[in-house]
Amino acid sequence: MATSTSQEPAAKSHVVKAGETLWSLAARYYGDGHQWQNLARRNGIPISEEPPLKVGMRLSVPARPTVRGAKAAEVAAAPADSTVPKAALAKAGEGTLPGPEATPARVPPGSLAAQTAGKSHAGATGKSAAPKKSVAAAPGEPKSVASVADAPDTSKADLKPAVGTIMGGSTVRRVGLVEQDGQASSRKASEVFTVFHRDLPDAAEAERRTRAVLRPNTPVPRTAEFESAPFIVSAQTLMTLGRVSARVGASETSGESYPQRAIKTDEVELQPPANGSYKVGDRFMTFATPATFGKGRVLVYPTGIVEVVKAEGAKPALAIVQRQSGRIEQGQQLLPAPPVTASWVQAQKLSTPDVSTTVTWLDAQEVLPTLQSFVLVGAGTDQELKAGDEMAVYGRANTGGSEALVATVRVVRVERDHAATVITRQYQTEITLGMAARRYAKAP
Repeated sequence: MATSTSQEPAAKSHVVKAGETLWSLAARYYGDGHQWQNLARRNGIPISEEPPLKVGMRLSVPARPTVRGAKAAEVAAAPADSTVPKAALAKAGEGTLPGPEATPARVPPGSLAAQTAGKSHAGATGKSAAPKKSVAAAPGEPKSVASVADAPDTSKADLKPAVGTIMGGSTVRRVGLVEQDGQASSRKASEVFTVFHRDLPDAAEAERRTRAVLRPNTPVPRTAEFESAPFIVSAQTLMTLGRVSARVGASETSGESYPQRAIKTDEVELQPPANGSYKVGDRFMTFATPATFGKGRVLVYPTGIVEVVKAEGAKPALAIVQRQSGRIEQGQQLLPAPPVTASWVQAQKLSTPDVSTTVTWLDAQEVLPTLQSFVLVGAGTDQELKAGDEMAVYGRANTGGSEALVATVRVVRVERDHAATVITRQYQTEITLGMAARRYAKAP
């Protein structure tokens, strides 16, 4: 009767030389350095040692299919990253010749001997286990159990919990919240690394910290308010002004019926006035169609700020829209942008109102002016009015002739005989022309 027997593939013998690694040997015999683990398991090499290979060690290298061609060249070199364990790349150095007992025995891969090769059993103290003893087999027991390993000697092991563990009882170091008095001691080297400090300030200290973080709830003028506030100019001033000629990239079909519009960051072309020119860095204010304001005067309502970025003589200059407070359209005229005024300060209340005037202009497009709406009053630098001053607007009560507080306004922009203000508080719904306005707080 024929029997089939499985034979292991032929194996080669290799003696380790200085400088060789498991990776280099796997790449040499298999064409793939990633096969180093198979080579280590075959020879029972513990990869936990450093280095695992010793000079003079004889290895059994079983025959395996090799990788040839471009793939072999690619996998032969060890990678430079940290994806391969150090044991695979550790070189066998001089002076590491193993003793006679260190030469690994040839054992079949996957066997129990191969799985336990290089491993040892340590006792509780970290020392090696006690030597084996010969024990006589009991009657009826097989002889294979006659020699067994004694259990590890734990009589001298220190089984007490280390200081700082839960089982340590009162010796556990404290980790958590500490009072302010304990902050200094918590930084000692004997303490734990992480300590959460609990700081409970009193009411006065808590209020001081809050005020240091939060800004006071007081409305103050802003740069955008100043640049978008309406003001009055002479009609003669508008006779020799440049204008917005086109928006860059707009359709050529647009005309006066459908003017081109620009928004912030758009580029526009500016047509300078006759016998005039622009230069890079010039800033201009665009404004909507001015409204008549008395004899020979017009009211200008700003819509944005543009800055010239390219200019060539009398040719149209290229500008970019920096700020926008309304519709910036083709054909709008240009005025030099006003310089930014000094930093705003908080007005100090007066014991008695000192400047008295009236409301001279309201935005006709607003049915009921409300917070952040602009209002013009008939007083300016001639009356020593300044930006940051606050005024109260009064109207007649419905019954009787007494005055009633309608709103408070803050001065934003001041001209010679008028000032633009913005509504900061409103107590009644209706603000009309001719209402009395008196300054009750003065900017320093």
